Amino acid sequence: MKREGFSILELILVLFIFSLSLALVAPSLSRFYKSAELKTTAQKISALLRHSRSEAIHRGRIYQILFDSNLKEIRIRSLTLYEEDSDENRKQGSFIQNFFLPKWIGFREVKIPPSFYPSEYPTIEFYPNGGSNGGSFVLEGVDHQGYLIQVHFLTGMVEIQKV
Repeated sequence: MKREGFSILELILVLFIFSLSLALVAPSLSRFYKSAELKTTAQKISALLRHSRSEAIHRGRIYQILFDSNLKEIRIRSLTLYEEDSDENRKQGSFIQNFFLPKWIGFREVKIPPSFYPSEYPTIEFYPNGGSNGGSFVLEGVDHQGYLIQVHFLTGMVEIQKV
């Protein structure tokens, strides 16, 4: 008599080995995902900063990037430089974009000097001449991995470094 197929014992053994290997691989996949998402978020913030600098030069306006660490939010607003605008309009500006961080990512070591137009949050400003007030901060994940994002005060150039 020819035997076709697998016995129930062989199937259970294969399923057990498969589930065991999946249980061992799943945590490393989760760490890899979080590490990739942290890197992507740092790159997005860097791109927002570079774009704001570019827009400040192109449009002849001051662009402010406000960092709200409580809400884990980054807001971008532009301020006009024209004399006909009242001081109140210049201070308020118009919000262009909001960017929310994932819940498990936060800001650490925020070192941003005072901006020309003060606000209630740490603020990086980009000026029409390409310069900035500068500053740096660390974007940190749960496992204390992080990326240092620096804005040069004179040139407004943005750099990312893994820490």
